[in-house]
Formats: sequence, C-alpha cells, structure tokens
Amino acid sequence: MVFASIRYNLARLFEFSGRESRALFWPYAIAVFLAGAVAGIILMVPVLMDMMNRIVAYLQKHPEGLPQPQPGQPAALPPELMPDFGVLLMPTAMLGLVSLFLWTAAVVRRLHDCDRSGWWGLLPVPFQLAGALVGPAAMRAMMDLGAAPSALTLLSALNSLAYWVAFIALVVILAGEGMPGSNRFGDAAAGP
Repeated sequence: MVFASIRYNLARLFEFSGRESRALFWPYAIAVFLAGAVAGIILMVPVLMDMMNRIVAYLQKHPEGLPQPQPGQPAALPPELMPDFGVLLMPTAMLGLVSLFLWTAAVVRRLHDCDRSGWWGLLPVPFQLAGALVGPAAMRAMMDLGAAPSALTLLSALNSLAYWVAFIALVVILAGEGMPGSNRFGDAAAGP
C-alpha cells in the first residue's frame, strides 16, 4: 500500500488536476516527510560534530571552564564555541524546495477531492516566508542573553504561532473526508 502510494504520486508529480483519495495521499505524504526529516538530521550531523569538537578543544585549552560573568552581567558563551549554522543555509533551502516539489501536486489533488481549490495549499506559505525573512535577525537578537526580548523577537514568535495554526488547519483539511461522487474537479478519487 505504501509503495503503491509512493509510485502513484511520483508518477504524477506534474499532474495538478483531478482528485486524490486519502489512502493514496497520506502514505506518500508521510514518506516524503520522513525522508526530509532524515535528510535534515544528516545535514545537521557535521555541524553538531564540529560544535562538539569546538567544545572539547575549548575545555582542553581552558580547564577552568567557561569565563565567569562580570557582576550584574549575564553569562555569555565564548564566540569560538558557536557553531557555523550558515553552512546549512543552502542545503536546508534545497531540501525545503525538493520537499515542496514532491508535495505540491499531491496536495492540490487531495484538496480537489475535498472540493477545495489547490490555492488552499498555500495557507502556511506567507508565514513561512516571513519567518525566513525575520527569523535570522530575531535569532541574533535572542542570542544576546542579556538583552530584553525585542519587538522583532515577539514578531517572530507570533509569526511562528500563525504558521503552525495555518499548517494545522491545512492538515485538518487534507485529512478530511473526500467529497463523494463528482465535484467541480472531476469524478471521485480512485483509491485502493
């Protein structure tokens, strides 16, 4: 069943018309999600290993441990311990684009089965794009441990909340019962 769903959807990567049953959609969607998660973990391993090597090297060089903060100042990590997440920017973006490419047509067909336009699939996208624009600056602001939360940090948190609400709403729609019989997008979805 799972492999049939994967084969079915991979054969229809560019087919944005018609309808798709839950039985054909969900095994494929979960397989793409899991493959993306595994790929993301594989991308993170070298960065985490580098960070661990930096910590070991720092502790060998400084057996006394981390520097003590000045009175009234918050603790701060030495800059040499901070990992270089910049190396993940391009591979992570590529992974996101590949996942989006693999999901798009299947999501559109599944939405059609629920008698909704494929444009509903874009529900979380504005918040994801806003997060990509605001997130790095908010992350830098949060890394300053002594600073009070900024408006940018609050905006980033609210955007993340809105993204998850939109994403969950889309998942609920995709999990819904398909419309029986014909609808404006065609005949009922064939399914195992």
